Amino acid sequence: MSEDFRIRAFRPGDLPRLHEIRTVAYEPIFASFRSIVGDRIADVAIDSAETSQGDYLDKICARGADRDVFVVERDGTIVGFYALGLDYETRVGEIDLNAVDPAYQGGGIGTAMYADALARMKAAGMKVANVATGADDSHAPARRAYEKAGFGPVLPCVYLYKEL
Repeated sequence: MSEDFRIRAFRPGDLPRLHEIRTVAYEPIFASFRSIVGDRIADVAIDSAETSQGDYLDKICARGADRDVFVVERDGTIVGFYALGLDYETRVGEIDLNAVDPAYQGGGIGTAMYADALARMKAAGMKVANVATGADDSHAPARRAYEKAGFGPVLPCVYLYKEL
């Protein structure tokens, strides 16, 4: 890992910054979803997904959550985060909600985050790691980062919408 950033466990005071990062990092993704499904469906399905994603971040950062959250700091500023889920029964680890501030993307932070997550999974006895992402163009950077970290093969998933 580069010496100009470090990964540490989440602290409650980090939450506002994680929300800032999540908002700016996912803005193009939600905009892409809106353009794909159209405004009428997006006004219901996408707007609620954006709100629920913020609520989910609050939930996984709460004391006693079933996820561990880690943050990446560069020069004392939080520039990324990831949530890690470990299923000791199936021995499958999951990289859950994660993001790098777009102002810091392309500098190896995502690579270091995923390497850190994989090392933690392996140390915890996990045998398989997974991560989910979208197949649309707005997720291309995430797919590249996950593939660079060694993830694959891809199991396709399709969401279909219908206005009622």
